[in-house]
Amino acid sequence: MFAAKELATSQYEAIFVFAFEGIILTIFYIGEESIGPSFLPVFMKEMKESGEKKAWDFANVLLTLQLLILLLVAAGLICFPDQIINTFTTWADDRKPEEYNLARRSLMWLAPCIVFLSLGSTTYMLLNGYKKFFLAAFGDASTKICVVVSLIGGVGIFGLSYKALFWGLLVGSAAKLLTHLLGLLWKLRFWRPSLRVNNPALKTMFLLMLPLLAGIFCSKARDLVNNLFVLSSLDESGVLQANSLGRKLSSSINMLVPYALAIAMLPFFCELVERNKRQRLGEMLTNSSRMLLACFLPGVALLAALAESMAITLFLFGKMRFQIAVWTGISTACYLMVLPAAAVECVLMQGYFANRKMISVSVIGILCSLLSIVISLAVVMYLKVSAIWALATVSLGFALTRYIKSLVLVVVLKRTVPMFPLKPTMLFLGKVFVLAVVTGGVTWVCARGLARTLNNGVAQAKIELRAIPDGQVSKAQEASFKRQISKARIIAGSLVSGVAGGLVFLLGAWLLGIKEPYTMLKWALDKLRGKLPKQDISPIEPGAG
Repeated sequence: MFAAKELATSQYEAIFVFAFEGIILTIFYIGEESIGPSFLPVFMKEMKESGEKKAWDFANVLLTLQLLILLLVAAGLICFPDQIINTFTTWADDRKPEEYNLARRSLMWLAPCIVFLSLGSTTYMLLNGYKKFFLAAFGDASTKICVVVSLIGGVGIFGLSYKALFWGLLVGSAAKLLTHLLGLLWKLRFWRPSLRVNNPALKTMFLLMLPLLAGIFCSKARDLVNNLFVLSSLDESGVLQANSLGRKLSSSINMLVPYALAIAMLPFFCELVERNKRQRLGEMLTNSSRMLLACFLPGVALLAALAESMAITLFLFGKMRFQIAVWTGISTACYLMVLPAAAVECVLMQGYFANRKMISVSVIGILCSLLSIVISLAVVMYLKVSAIWALATVSLGFALTRYIKSLVLVVVLKRTVPMFPLKPTMLFLGKVFVLAVVTGGVTWVCARGLARTLNNGVAQAKIELRAIPDGQVSKAQEASFKRQISKARIIAGSLVSGVAGGLVFLLGAWLLGIKEPYTMLKWALDKLRGKLPKQDISPIEPGAG
């Protein structure tokens, strides 16, 4: 919100979309998504079989090698920014020179972030291995707090340039690692720099990691092609920003619930596999996925119906343009569609990681990533569609391939883990799909009706925008759009529509006999009241749901 408010479109796209999200976080996620799943099972096995000191001997070698590699990567970003920009965008000195020059400066400033962030991914897993989830998660929160402070204080209040954001990102990245080290302070007596690369546990981890890396590289190539290369080929300014902001809501929800649940489950899944309790593992995978689907399919339908209202409410102020806010609403609605598949995928992937089935995950991920790239290139760059259709193509193509991936993950893992019995699963999915359609339909009808009744100004602003030749909106016209739009009325209409959709969801779940939402609500209330037994480490009881 504050980045959209305080930064011009060109600054947002160069600093956030390209340099930080596009390059720095892509490199970071390659490490996090490959090291975490392969490191934690081996670390826990070493701890169980050889003791804590041996486990840390293995961790020390990994951390030392990781630090050396990251320093080389950061140096590469500083020394070769032009080559990176030319590879992943269509920007140049004679085409969008402002974005090009700022992207170059951003890469050189933000290169050290990758060292702190990526080391933090390993310390994150160490904390999870000790089942200390709060400080692990708070490390990520500390990064975001520093970024928000730099935007509100540095850019907003004190009127500093975008360089204040650079400092916020740098300090925030370091804060993540420092937070994790605070949580591991009582274990740092085991830390010793080491280059004993013949450590047997390290070899085991690398064997697990190698096939995983292939899939991760392909998925990150998909993101770079879809979100940078393809969309940067469009002449319209603000498409990259709308796509970036559109991903925020769905990715935030995914991090809050499915990803957090999956990270917390991985240590327990590893223990179940070590004890050969596959029936229990299958029950946890099945019931966890059912609960997520029971909430996410109807919830996504409800949120998608309100996506435009949410985008305008959250982002239309400061330097944000009305047209980009509308595009963001479209992008948000499309990206929300991925949430049910992403939620199930998060849980299923932990089952694969616990079973050390890395090759299967990699092959499935590579094929689905390639399909997403083909869809984007064919529609956006070959057919030359407009900005709106480009945003829809990239986001919906991404969602479609994630559904395919989740389905294939279920089919393959089902061969070794008993889960998702066919008839009960198909009946359950049918009920939830009907519930989602009804929930989304009621929310959309209410939202459209209330928008007309309350006359919030959005419809009239969109009519005026379409009447402007070539979309060349002046500052006076932009100010006029913002004056005539009433956010209070938008919020009122969205709240009423959301409540109506939520009531339909609860009533429909009760009528259709979908018990999962009520079970989750009961657990939450029991937890708040302190009624859950302390030794109940897993959220799923055998046979529940």
